[in-house]
Amino acid sequence: MKQKTNGLLVFLVMILLLQGCTLPGASAPTETPPLSTEEPPTAIPQSPEPTAIQHQAIPVSAPDSQPYPDVFSSDTAPEKRAPYGDSYELNRLERPFTQDMTYIPDMDISSFSLSEDGDWYYVSIGVIGKNPNNPSNIQFSVELDTNLDSFGDLLIVAQPPYSEEWTASNIKIYSDTDRDSAGVNPSKSDMPFSGNGFDSLIHSPSEGIGSDVDVAWVRINAGQYATVQFAFKKSLSGSSFFYSVLADAGLKDVARLDYVDYFTEADAGSPVRSNPNYPLNQLYAVDNTCYQAFGFKPSGFEPKVCPEIIQPQQAKEGPAPNTPGVDACTAIGSPNPGNCPWGWSDWPFCVCTPG
Repeated sequence: MKQKTNGLLVFLVMILLLQGCTLPGASAPTETPPLSTEEPPTAIPQSPEPTAIQHQAIPVSAPDSQPYPDVFSSDTAPEKRAPYGDSYELNRLERPFTQDMTYIPDMDISSFSLSEDGDWYYVSIGVIGKNPNNPSNIQFSVELDTNLDSFGDLLIVAQPPYSEEWTASNIKIYSDTDRDSAGVNPSKSDMPFSGNGFDSLIHSPSEGIGSDVDVAWVRINAGQYATVQFAFKKSLSGSSFFYSVLADAGLKDVARLDYVDYFTEADAGSPVRSNPNYPLNQLYAVDNTCYQAFGFKPSGFEPKVCPEIIQPQQAKEGPAPNTPGVDACTAIGSPNPGNCPWGWSDWPFCVCTPG
């Protein structure tokens, strides 16, 4: 009897133990999830908003200046040619045409000049067309020769789009650190030549380059003779320098200026129909000018220098360009006749006589 009682007790205990495993409120064992091998997502840092450039010195209206004329091609453009004014050997380029000789009037320089006020120099460029924001993406530049050796030292470059308000953000300034911006000899083409032209970018507000964001500006439609106008601080150039201007919708390669040092004349082509290299080939859509002196009187013997301006009626005493038998020209007031012919580029500022 005792054994039965003991067996019954054991049986009851076992039942209670089994029931205890499923009592209300008892939690079933939970499995621990495996550890993830993936890295938690990294927050992408947000770029700070660009800080607006704070300008301290902004140019005002430029004083009037007497424009110096440049050859233009509007009259002969329907014939797909430049009238004259392109003398490759001497780096005088009159090429406001595409490679297929389509005329681009908005880059055809007709005049240029310089004026000043107390703080600024202003370079005004007149062009035949009235839209510097032409789809050809025309780049305008001012070249400065500050040590008067006919090699460019600084190149102020403006890139579209242009505004009628003074703008500094689309300006870049390059320097030539090894004196090869005119090849070996600035008075002629040095092809074949291997150099790097304007090789150092020293100012670009949009890239945060340069110590003075106010040093150079550009605007358009600033007056009768200023389709494009630059302003730059006098501290950039000093008080005496040569300057010239350039319109470029072709190569736009500052490291290969002067272009005539990097192409043969045959490879470059010509815009003048009587030239055996007509039409344009590898060097196209570019128009430049001679060097004008500022702050000193040039001797007239300097390479690239502009002939002295004379009154048109004086030039009329000589025969007109392309007159048969005429092959000698002299710039009135200049001791350097070599500055005059340049493919007749400086008529009516040259007097030509039978050779």
